[in-house]
Amino acid sequence: MSSKMYAWYQQLHSPTGVEQSLYCNFTSEDEKDLIISAASQLTVFRLCKSRESHGKDEEIQNNQAKVKLEQIGTWQLFGNIVSMKSVRMNGAKRDSILLSFKEAKLSIIEFDVSTYDIKTSSLHYFEESLHKDGMLQRISLPKLSIDPDGRCASMQLTVNSVAIIPFQSGDLASEDTILGNDNVQPQTRVAIRQDTANIVAISLNMTERLNPVIWSLNGLPYDCKFVYAVPKPIGGVLIFAVNSLLYLNQSVPPYGTAVNSLTQNSTSFPLRPQEDVCMTLDCCNAAFVSPESMVISTNSGDLYVLTLLVDSMRSVRNFHFDKAASSVLTSCVSPMENGFLFLGSRLGNSLLLHYTKARSDSSKTNHGEEPASKRKRLNTAADWKATDGSDVEDFEMYGKDNVTSEPLSSYNFEVCDSLLNIGPCGAAELGEPAFLSEEFVNQRETDLELVVLSGHGKNGALSILQRTVKPQVVTTFELPGCIDMWTVRSKAKSKPVTVGKDAEGQHGYLILSRVDSTLILETGKEIMEVEDSGFNTRQSSVYIGNIGGEKQLILQVCTTGVWLLDGVKLVQHLALDFDAPIIQCSVADPYAMLLTSDGQLVLLVLKDDTDEESGVKLHCSNPSISQVPLISSICLYLDKSGLFQTSGNIISKKPTTAKEDELMSDDDFGYKTKSVSNPKDSTAQVSIGTSFTVDEEDELLYGESDPDVVFPTSFTMPQPEQVGKQTSTNVTQTPQEENTFWAIVGREHRNLEIYSVPNIELVYVVKNFSLGHKLLVNSNSHTYIGESEKPISGAESRYSDNPKIHELLLIGMGHHALRPHLIARVEQDLFIYEAFKYKPESALQKNVLNIRFKKIHHGILTRRQPSTTDGSASISNQKLRPFTNIGGYSGVFLCGPYPHWILSGSRGALHCHPMSVDGTITCFVSFHNVNCPQGFLYFNRQGELRICMLPPHMKYDNPWPAKKVSLRCTPHFISYSIEHKVYALVSSVSEPCTRLPFTNCDNEREFEDLERDERFVYPHIDKFSVQLISPVGWELIPNARIDMEEYEHVTCMKNAWLNPGPYTTVRQNFVVLGTCNVMGEEMSSRGKIIILEIIEVVPEPGQPLTKNKLKQIYSSEQKGPVTAVCGVEGNLLAAIGQKIFVWRFDENQSLRGLAFVDTNMYIHQAFCFRNFAVVADIQRSITLLRFQDEFKTLSVVSRDVKPLETYSANLLVDGTSVAFLASDHDKNLVVFKYDPEDRESHGGSRLMRRADIHVGSHVNCMWRLGCNQFDRASGTMNTSYTGSHVTMMGTLDGSLSFILPITEKIYRRLLMIQNAMVTGQQHTAGLNPKAYRQFVSRQKILFNSTKNILDGDLLWRYAALSRIERNELAKKVGTTSDQILDDLMDIHRSTCVM
Repeated sequence: MSSKMYAWYQQLHSPTGVEQSLYCNFTSEDEKDLIISAASQLTVFRLCKSRESHGKDEEIQNNQAKVKLEQIGTWQLFGNIVSMKSVRMNGAKRDSILLSFKEAKLSIIEFDVSTYDIKTSSLHYFEESLHKDGMLQRISLPKLSIDPDGRCASMQLTVNSVAIIPFQSGDLASEDTILGNDNVQPQTRVAIRQDTANIVAISLNMTERLNPVIWSLNGLPYDCKFVYAVPKPIGGVLIFAVNSLLYLNQSVPPYGTAVNSLTQNSTSFPLRPQEDVCMTLDCCNAAFVSPESMVISTNSGDLYVLTLLVDSMRSVRNFHFDKAASSVLTSCVSPMENGFLFLGSRLGNSLLLHYTKARSDSSKTNHGEEPASKRKRLNTAADWKATDGSDVEDFEMYGKDNVTSEPLSSYNFEVCDSLLNIGPCGAAELGEPAFLSEEFVNQRETDLELVVLSGHGKNGALSILQRTVKPQVVTTFELPGCIDMWTVRSKAKSKPVTVGKDAEGQHGYLILSRVDSTLILETGKEIMEVEDSGFNTRQSSVYIGNIGGEKQLILQVCTTGVWLLDGVKLVQHLALDFDAPIIQCSVADPYAMLLTSDGQLVLLVLKDDTDEESGVKLHCSNPSISQVPLISSICLYLDKSGLFQTSGNIISKKPTTAKEDELMSDDDFGYKTKSVSNPKDSTAQVSIGTSFTVDEEDELLYGESDPDVVFPTSFTMPQPEQVGKQTSTNVTQTPQEENTFWAIVGREHRNLEIYSVPNIELVYVVKNFSLGHKLLVNSNSHTYIGESEKPISGAESRYSDNPKIHELLLIGMGHHALRPHLIARVEQDLFIYEAFKYKPESALQKNVLNIRFKKIHHGILTRRQPSTTDGSASISNQKLRPFTNIGGYSGVFLCGPYPHWILSGSRGALHCHPMSVDGTITCFVSFHNVNCPQGFLYFNRQGELRICMLPPHMKYDNPWPAKKVSLRCTPHFISYSIEHKVYALVSSVSEPCTRLPFTNCDNEREFEDLERDERFVYPHIDKFSVQLISPVGWELIPNARIDMEEYEHVTCMKNAWLNPGPYTTVRQNFVVLGTCNVMGEEMSSRGKIIILEIIEVVPEPGQPLTKNKLKQIYSSEQKGPVTAVCGVEGNLLAAIGQKIFVWRFDENQSLRGLAFVDTNMYIHQAFCFRNFAVVADIQRSITLLRFQDEFKTLSVVSRDVKPLETYSANLLVDGTSVAFLASDHDKNLVVFKYDPEDRESHGGSRLMRRADIHVGSHVNCMWRLGCNQFDRASGTMNTSYTGSHVTMMGTLDGSLSFILPITEKIYRRLLMIQNAMVTGQQHTAGLNPKAYRQFVSRQKILFNSTKNILDGDLLWRYAALSRIERNELAKKVGTTSDQILDDLMDIHRSTCVM
């Protein structure tokens, strides 16, 4: 057993619990953005207005455009954001953001429009000031506050020191800063000392360093929590106390109100009781939506609108509370423009609300509360949206419950959007998917899904996560020898299967391409081969797709020519005479571009032709594009976003003339044309040269279209009719731009070029594109053209070392495909770029695109193992397959040995999901059929054609495919029964406590009823229960619930394999619960051990889920609280009080004690392996125990003697070596090892620290999985991590991560790369990754950090670097870039489980 231990830590799922939010002009001068922070994640959104009109009546009723959040960008920081504020610097056009971090660090960041990224403008560091007063640890957090005029900012350092950061040079005018502080006297009992808080207003003079007190007020209630500045013209401040609300102003007397009756004996401050209001203001969040109205979100999730009633002197004389809604438990509230409000939450889904002001009806002002039947009740998805348009669970709308004689404004709230939150991850369990197809049942690594317990109270939910896409297979055919396939639609199909709206979008034909032939299949209720057709079936096809818009003609491209068909009838055939075969085709209706193997290009355009009986005709042209260097890939792109605009001269909108048609004549280029008449063709025609008209709706929104815009060029920009219909939806606030066509050309080993279509004018050049630069900018096109026309001898050899460009794809993604993304396969890398608008201030050239491309770090590694080669000749060269409407999603599918789904939903965030369940996928295509609606087809490595659909119950517009099931109660523990395929769930519901227990003279328990007034706030207790839930529909199984007694808390639950008797070795699975009675300080705490069995019974009629029930087979009270249970060697180990017992479950279904051992303070977690057990103490770290069955002894083998507030613990398995992993209160991970040969271990009695790392989140649950041992892409075994386990964990911030043991050789090599990246790369907000990962302790420690764990989040960015940066970093450490990428690939392949 080696004494060293090295590991790799990486975050897999980004944090989702929102902590801070801002609304400011961060990325744009014209529109504001919403900035949210979740732990170390910073995300920027904007409001996206989309008008989806399905009918005129619906448009009239819903004038308000549907508003959603669209993600602009997200950044992972090496530090947790504590506070966040925005400020407009002097002379700046956009706002800057101030970020404060632990240890009094302050970063000022701003958005750089030239790189579409964050840049750091200022750094401030006050850590040295923290310990000047002799304080050994931080008590307060560095909270930020901004002067309303933007002159300075203040940051709290300690409880008695504040740092001021001025923003303006010169003399700073005096500024009033409000601070709420407690008196220096220590807090005592309320009966002795009550009002200990005060408020002070000081004036800041930065020039003379004078800070005089200009106003103060003492004797405020002791429970004051927050201070809010009241906007002008009212002015003053609002002070939120737990039980009262105060308004203070320097010039008027204070006014206060009590929000409950607890203030009668807790304060002497004059308070007026607020009738019909009973609540507490602790843990609440509030924000002003107008100078006199404030939205308050309480700790119970209720939304109140507070109205300040002022007199003629603008003095507040009364408060009015209006309960408007019931929503999520919030962590931040941000008001936005145009009546929008954002509620951020750590416990539930964050919501975007729209509020409207409504006058209260005067007829109801004297009639009290509205009847319950008239209350408006709107359920919305505070926890999850069951469908895309439904927001129905946690948001309850009420009528006015408090009336006043004055006509006050009330507010109505509705949910517009929600952000998924899977945190806080209280517990997790692995289970089997209920709908896994039979073809994938026997695969151990993918036959799993993760169930995470999320939320609290009414936000409690189950989050079901899958790391990989598991398709639902409809059927499978064996068709060996196919190299590619396509599906096409056709209006000329002879036998329509369905009639109606769905029939229009269904695919009519499936075409399979083989090495020397093409197979035509007609799809319907059955798939049948078409014998006689106009298709060329004697050759292999290069491309087959639809063209012609609504006419749905079919274009077939083979190596020697082009065939145009209407259904199965041939319309036109073009025989192209080239020395080299056609190898690629790209279509953007009505254009098509062909590429030959020697780099020649052919442009086809489908135009109206009245001379032809079919009404249309394909016209060919040979674009004058230089063939040096060799063109290796092409792509046509139809732009709907309006980003692709050229500066200076623009493309013409005038219709084509006969002369221009003559220029594009076929005969001029010497192509042989053969036309076949089709007399029955009378469908809709494609309009060429028709100018694009703006909808009347757009005219009302954005004004009239500009008639003076002219597009001078020699060719006309064709605008098909169907394109105009598709772009009738407006998503952004900018006017709808005209669709444009562009050709993207990639040259082998070198550059990327963009040409306008059809005039073929070079508008964009990216030199050395194949090197994968972080930012793509337009190079000097004129210089480049000169170089192309006169190539220098030997120039090609200079670029021969550059990676080869295999495939290019420019596609619109996101909402209505309005965000262009450039995807490229270069050697074994995959590049993904997003286009953004950028117009340089000094634009000297004309006819160049005003865009740039920013590289996106997607995390996809497509490298093959060095020992394996792609021996399958049937894999198509086109691996990037765009698709639309597969299960409601659109994007790109990456074929090959490691297939991935690249999705970008309506929110605009790019998500990449692997689909490794079936190994290598050779080709892929979407398929919409009556038997497979919105499905897809693919061929695997074995030549099997699978017809599949995406499972409809999962949502894929997330970092992982996810589903959230609302419970409306707090979940605590969950366990999965492998035998019965159901989950056992422990949950609790909070109820008011109206009676207190006590013990009488006879030591019997009695209860005393509490009688208080109606405004008294009762304490709450949790009522626990255990119940079964089925993964089929994630519904609670009826009559399978056991309720706990009053005041009885469930402290632990485990699945334990126990021997039911001494004469059998077959172990049986039981659900074991440990409970604890919480009845106050005067009564001793006792607990129970409850053993439950899941049994099968005859289901009730019509309720198939009732076949499983819970049966209680053992329940016994213990002498102390039962805090942890687990099974060891067929026996039950339980932590009871300060002892740990081992029990045997005998044949009489009772527990018999075998052994025990004394422990430390409070054991809250225990797990066993073989005959060993590891227990975690809440204060004293972890302890290793051993149970010897033959001697009936339980002994302490080793323990960690240093204090550690343990949150969770598990094993770290590396083949035959085992270490122990623990997480603590300071957000660290510590690896311990049992090493009796080490001198410092004192003969093995002490566990040795071998590694540690700071993860930045509280790790609350862990689980282990075996590494992926088999690579389905190559059919070989993964030998790098044989026998190792990947330990995964969930955090309270909603993130998921893992830790993997690695060898010392890999650790040393990657550690040098990590150190080089720490110093050689720029990091957002100027944070240091090395300092962030350093072991953190609130107390002084007498040992050094052991480290030995690699930062996978930092090293994973190595794959996103350019080729030059990779080589430079690898050269510094004496290795190669391929070696580093192979190490990353091995880690990625081995940990790709679930």
